[in-house]
Amino acid sequence: MRVRIFSLMTLVAFLGSGQLWAESDHEELALVFDDLLTLPELLDATLKRHPDAGVLQAGRATAEAESKYGRYWIPEMVELEGFHLSDRQFDDIGAHENEIALSVPFWLPGEKKAQDRLGEASMEAHASRSAEFRWKVSAILRKRLWNVALAKRQWELALEQEQRLAAVLEQVTLHTEVGDLSRADQLATLQELAIWKAETMTLEAVFQDEVREYSSVTGTSRFPSDISELLSTLSEIREDHPALQSALAALVKATASTEVASRGNSARPSMQVFWRGYQGDRIGPNVDALGIGLAVPLGKSPRMGPEIARANEKLAMAEAGLIRTRREIDLQLHEARHLLNTTRQQLENSRKMIETANERHRLDRLAFELGEFSVTEWLRRLSVLKDIERSHEILLIQEGAAIAAYNQAVGETL
Repeated sequence: MRVRIFSLMTLVAFLGSGQLWAESDHEELALVFDDLLTLPELLDATLKRHPDAGVLQAGRATAEAESKYGRYWIPEMVELEGFHLSDRQFDDIGAHENEIALSVPFWLPGEKKAQDRLGEASMEAHASRSAEFRWKVSAILRKRLWNVALAKRQWELALEQEQRLAAVLEQVTLHTEVGDLSRADQLATLQELAIWKAETMTLEAVFQDEVREYSSVTGTSRFPSDISELLSTLSEIREDHPALQSALAALVKATASTEVASRGNSARPSMQVFWRGYQGDRIGPNVDALGIGLAVPLGKSPRMGPEIARANEKLAMAEAGLIRTRREIDLQLHEARHLLNTTRQQLENSRKMIETANERHRLDRLAFELGEFSVTEWLRRLSVLKDIERSHEILLIQEGAAIAAYNQAVGETL
């Protein structure tokens, strides 16, 4: 009886300490599994919360401004000038002169067409950048979803093992009381339970951290009931890959910007239409005249040199960005394909291991019931079986994550 009291007190104290630890160190976060929540809907919500959402919206305004500017018939504002001259301060014979002039600037040859092309390229670049932004956020969301799924399953498996061992401990305690098992067997079971209790608490903390990350990114506690994806039929990087399209559009825009810079000038040709009124003295007649003038810049402004150089620098950066992007997505696809193939090979091997382990477990159970080996040995063999089963469960989730990573690599957006 004393052994039983000691065992139960030890178990109660142990479980109680674990519960107190969980309550004091963890803020419970609950996920709401929603059958109606789709991955595209969740992505839309995540996009709105992304820090770069405002930057993308500002980029659209910039592209629209570039496009609108190219549609103007005049590149600058019209200027209205006027002056009045009088001899009152000097000869005071009544002579005075008035002039009003209207100055209208012109586009330089080819500049308006270049600006039109820049406006179109800016709008296309923004559209491509928006698609790339959605693709990139898909990668973040996929990672968070599968991290939560993996952490949740690991915690559940550890909890199941803990509950099984608690049931075993109860049976061992009863057998110890009647003398069928030794005190060492009871202590071995209690030790195994303690190990899994600690593992369960650790994995629960990991799960809570992943849930917190997920909620921070998406802004919701709703979680899709099904996050699995069908494997993409694409096997290579295509030209319509979001990252590649964005890099190509950036190159086209940089090319158009370079053309605008090369055709521009700080001084523009302008036409002036003016009226001039003149009176020589008080008795002389007034003379009114209407005239037209043309101002033409002679050569390019020295300030255009640095602007053209900066435009060429941005063009070179866009070319380098295209090369770098192509290399990165090729490498990403290679790694995703390797990960998927490796995971599937491991999963196939795991299925064979489970078949063998289940057959061995059937024989071990029979041998244990016949008393051929101790409880400690039985727990060790049972632990090996459960490790194989847990590894298989984890591989199933990792396969789903690997499929999502492959879809991401080939350019599939949620």
